[in-house]
Amino acid sequence: MPLMYALYYYENEKISFMEDERSYMLHGLGHLTNLFPNSVEDWQAEIWQDILKLHYGKITGKDIQEKYSNLYAISRLTVSTSNVLSRFKKLNEEKNWNEQINPFNFFLVGFQTIKENDKAVKPMAPFTKDYQKIVYEPFIDYETGEVKEGSQYFKPLSRTILEYVDHPEYKFDGDEVVLERKHIHADGLVYIGKEANNIDEQALDVKKAQEFVNKQEIMNNILNISQTEAEALGVSRSRFQGIKQRIRKNGDLNMNTPAVRRLLSFEIIQ
Repeated sequence: MPLMYALYYYENEKISFMEDERSYMLHGLGHLTNLFPNSVEDWQAEIWQDILKLHYGKITGKDIQEKYSNLYAISRLTVSTSNVLSRFKKLNEEKNWNEQINPFNFFLVGFQTIKENDKAVKPMAPFTKDYQKIVYEPFIDYETGEVKEGSQYFKPLSRTILEYVDHPEYKFDGDEVVLERKHIHADGLVYIGKEANNIDEQALDVKKAQEFVNKQEIMNNILNISQTEAEALGVSRSRFQGIKQRIRKNGDLNMNTPAVRRLLSFEIIQ
C-alpha cells in the first residue's frame, strides 16, 4: 500500500474524510511535531485538507505558503546515543543533574536549509512543549557543536508540505482512484543494513544506512566495459586502462574516484 494516501468523499465541492477510521496517511510527514498544539488536535487532517484543496484548485501554492508562513518543520527525538548527548555538553556545564539534558530525554531538531563552510547546519535544542519556540532562540549545530541563532537555519513548513505534495509515488502508477502496481526489472542488487540502533542519528542525517556491495562483481563488470563505452562516460583512454591494470594486478579498486564512479553509472543504465 502506498504510504501517502487519503480516502475521502468529494461531493458538492466539499471534502470530507471517511468517518470512524483514520482514512489518511502522512507517512512522509509523520516525524513532525504537532503544528498547532493549542488549537488543532488532528493536524495531519488539517494538512490533508489543504493538500486536497490544492489538488482541486481551490487554493494555490501561494496560499499554502501564507497559511504556514510562521511555522517550521520541527521533529522530536530521544537522546539515545553518546554522540547526541555529547552535543549538549556545553549546555549541561555548571547545571545540576536534574537540570541537565540526560540520556533518553527528548530533544528537538530542525531540518537543515543552508550550509556554512561546506557543512550543513543541523539545529538541535532542548525539548519544550512550545515546539516552534526553538526557531527564535539559540540552538546547537549538531555538525560543529557551536551555538547559533536565526530562523534562516530552519526549514519552513510550507516548503516541506509543497515538497511532500510533489513527492513521486515509486510503488504504484496513477494519482487517483485505484492505483496499479508498478512493474520493475531488477538490474542489480545492493545489500544495506537497517541500522535500527542509529535511527535517531539518521534523522539528523549523520548516520546513513550501510551498503554492502559485491566488489568482485563490480570489478569484473568494469573489465567488460569497452574503451568506446568508457570514453562515452567521460573516462579517458589512459585513465581507463590504468583502472583495468590495477584490477588485474592488485585485485582491488578504489570505488570513490570520479572515474570509477562514472564507470559504475554504466552498470546502472545497462
